[in-house]
Amino acid sequence: MRSTDPDLLKEYTLRIWHYKQGEVVSLMVHLGDRLGLYRAMAGGEEMTSGELAERTGLSERWIREWLLGQAAAGLIERTPENGFSLSPEGEEVLVDEDALRFAAGAFIGGFHPERVNEMVNAFRTGIGITYHRMGEPVARQVDRMNRVWVGPFLVDRVLPSMDGLVEKLDAGCRVAEVGSGAGATLRALAERFPASTVVGYEPSGIACSWARRRIRHLHNAAIHETGGEHLEGDSRYDLVLALDCMHDVPFPDRIAAAVRRSLKDDGVWLIKDTHCYDTFEENLRNPMLAMQYGYSLSGCLLSAASEEGAAGLGTLGFHPAEAEHIVRKAGFTSFRMFRFEDDPIHNYYEVRP
Repeated sequence: MRSTDPDLLKEYTLRIWHYKQGEVVSLMVHLGDRLGLYRAMAGGEEMTSGELAERTGLSERWIREWLLGQAAAGLIERTPENGFSLSPEGEEVLVDEDALRFAAGAFIGGFHPERVNEMVNAFRTGIGITYHRMGEPVARQVDRMNRVWVGPFLVDRVLPSMDGLVEKLDAGCRVAEVGSGAGATLRALAERFPASTVVGYEPSGIACSWARRRIRHLHNAAIHETGGEHLEGDSRYDLVLALDCMHDVPFPDRIAAAVRRSLKDDGVWLIKDTHCYDTFEENLRNPMLAMQYGYSLSGCLLSAASEEGAAGLGTLGFHPAEAEHIVRKAGFTSFRMFRFEDDPIHNYYEVRP
């Protein structure tokens, strides 16, 4: 056996157990969100484990253990007298689902053994599974985490940054969304721009059923349970959206070609996708890079490689160079990337014929 450096061995051992600690703390965050513990602590009031138990109707002993663990993780504050409180920052991140920084919805309590088996099988076969097959927990997680970004942020910040687009939507135009998920964008656009019609294309039956409930009261919104490659090819749309999905689809080139056929000559394709680079060295600037690769293997790449011959881009695969290559190959001539300071996670692309 090779000899080891004692100091490096200690450092390496600590690093690996930090990752294990993160896994366990993630489960505790999921429990705090699912059981309403963070919501019960909203407002900043200091309380004991007994008071939180009384407020939530849960076991004091279990709450006490959870509170101490959350304090150890630095997620809640503790006084020497065993009082606990949630900071304003913690409330925004863990309670306020309308806040851009909301994160609690991303924690789903770890991976079910069946999902781990699916990942193992993907390693062996090269073929993943669709988001539909990942089931309701993943659909719910994606919807909770994306709702603010593809709803209020899209309407208030992104669309006004594109010349003449809001005016066109106000006057009335046709909009399509590829990968519309549970319909948060469909609802936001249909409500904000009642003169326009908004149609979603979503292959997941689970997400579609939620979207239909979300938009059932709107006359100008609809959804089709199919992928974006099935967009009507008759140049009918003024605006097409693809929000955080191009890296997930098996064949992004087919999506791009379908969008080109469906878009009017003066139309625009708005793409939002992961902020990343085309080299690993540049991506190392991202302190969450290891997590993003993990997300890819457990979700994005599973979907992107769910068919034979798929492109298999994954979370970090739709970088600017790849994005421009795909859209220009589909026949688009105008490609502009832009970003927002309050959205460090994504790149935005304005693509025109």
